[in-house]
Amino acid sequence: MTLSLLCPVCSAPLNQHQASAGFYCDNKHHFDKHPNGYWPLLSNVKGKSKPKVESRQQMRGRHFLLETGLFAPLIKQLQAVLLDLCASNRDAELQHIDYQCADGYYLRQLVPALVETNVSCQHWGITDAENAIFAAAKSETPANLLLLALKKLPFASQSVDIVTVLDSPLKGKECIRILKDDGRIVLLQPGIRHLWQIKQQVYPDLVEKPLQLNLPNDVEIEAQQQVVFTQSVTGEQALTLLDMSVFGWRANDQLKHQVKSTAISELEFDWQIITLKKRL
Repeated sequence: MTLSLLCPVCSAPLNQHQASAGFYCDNKHHFDKHPNGYWPLLSNVKGKSKPKVESRQQMRGRHFLLETGLFAPLIKQLQAVLLDLCASNRDAELQHIDYQCADGYYLRQLVPALVETNVSCQHWGITDAENAIFAAAKSETPANLLLLALKKLPFASQSVDIVTVLDSPLKGKECIRILKDDGRIVLLQPGIRHLWQIKQQVYPDLVEKPLQLNLPNDVEIEAQQQVVFTQSVTGEQALTLLDMSVFGWRANDQLKHQVKSTAISELEFDWQIITLKKRL
């Protein structure tokens, strides 16, 4: 590992035991590697850094849905974006962090494409959900997997080349703090008509509105592309997509039953892939 990690307790640099692969700092704080293959980098201070747990049912549904290849057109475009970013920095090993990596699905789809092109890049998957990182490790996600508190990331400032925030909100300024001045954030967000046929069931009076990104002031858009496609989904898949969406919480049990009982022949997927750079 070449990326410098910081102790989540005292912020001192972390060293790694060659034999055990665990981490420690000079102030004698130790972080052993979990038997399942990830590192819990938590402060262990009472009342702090308690790992979160995602819904097991939603995690299982999300896993099976994504593994069907439903998002294949999106994955192809994400691979192209990352390859373009890496192609301009072939002289040194790059550091890539997938923020809120969940069960590692996106990493498992993107990393092999980079490996095939001989890009020298070290990949990290981070999340604050313990069962999610466990699932990522169990699925042999090709990255260094860390369970940690997202409010204060254990990485030095300006130490990361690429941060991916995929289908998750960009919160706070930690991703920007750890990003190098010439680094990039790749943000994936749903577009205006994303899951439109499902959304219409949640909002009967739904109308199109301009897309609002609400980006931090510290970054600006370098590139933006829309990925639009349609897929046929079963009612069960539609329900999982509803649960995964930002508006899923609005659906009551009756509406969920309605969604689950109806297949959709041409469900619209509408994504925005946004490449951000720092304002210098």
